[in-house]
Amino acid sequence: MNMESTKTELDLPAGPLRDAFVGLNRLYVETRRHGAALSEMKRLFMSSPHASSHQGFALLGDTGAGKTTTVRQLEAWLRKQLGLAPDAPTPLPIVTMHADMTPRGLVEALLDIYGDPMPTTGKRSDLDKRLRKYLQRANHIFGIVLDEGQHGFIGKTGRQRLLMTATLKDVISECPRPVLALGPLTLEEHLDGDPALHQRFAERAFLEDLRLDLDDDLHDVRAVLRGMDAQLPSAPGCKLDSADMLKRLYVAGQASFGRKVRIVRLACSYGAIDGASVVQVQHYSRAWRAVAPRKLRHDKHDPFLLDGATVTKLAAQLGTKLQGTD
Repeated sequence: MNMESTKTELDLPAGPLRDAFVGLNRLYVETRRHGAALSEMKRLFMSSPHASSHQGFALLGDTGAGKTTTVRQLEAWLRKQLGLAPDAPTPLPIVTMHADMTPRGLVEALLDIYGDPMPTTGKRSDLDKRLRKYLQRANHIFGIVLDEGQHGFIGKTGRQRLLMTATLKDVISECPRPVLALGPLTLEEHLDGDPALHQRFAERAFLEDLRLDLDDDLHDVRAVLRGMDAQLPSAPGCKLDSADMLKRLYVAGQASFGRKVRIVRLACSYGAIDGASVVQVQHYSRAWRAVAPRKLRHDKHDPFLLDGATVTKLAAQLGTKLQGTD
């Protein structure tokens, strides 16, 4: 399964929109925007499917810059290289780090993705020993992704931060596959704060959230929307490859590439939860409210409820504003 939202996929009721949601999370559309970072990450895996790495790679960028999209493309590329069936377990599982995650919690999360059947109670040393065995012997996992990597360090005391650094360093030292850390630019400060992590994460790529005010960027997002449209059963007027929906999504996502994609996925999941057979306008409205600033969550600002002329005007104003900040 895809790294993203596995639990969410399983929680959705069976039906065409659940299947579409799974398909959207596995969608692979090559775009110029993520090409350089994707090439750098591919290089880690290219010498041989069995090559050892013991190496970290940091993919840095603000929310909406496309970090998850780039990793999704890498995972799809890996599947193709390995000849894996669509329903085969992912070769690139993800661990999402959170503010309350302790060093021990990271070890437990890693044991979980390796399918360790043993309980996670007991001494930390025993957990480390089991994880070391999995890291060295599991041949079905070709890399590990640590999403929101900054949460491994933010808010930690001096001792906890040192323990997290040591744990992460040990994981990379023992894992014969690349470990990819995703996070905002502030993650770099934590990686550079310790010589051991700086050395392990010497290779890095930066993603800007290109604001889709250039023709090349709009060409990229149209390609992604066409790919999503092929997966998504949509009500009349909600086809993603239409000029009208492109403008509505442009305004809804405030021209952010990642936010536009997220809104479509959320709308699909809301439709599935409702038991609908197609994604409808109200599902896009709910998705927009989930990502919009709180002060804008009102029908009068909803780009999926406004008339076409107003949306066209708002899209033009947004484009002008963004070009003026270059």
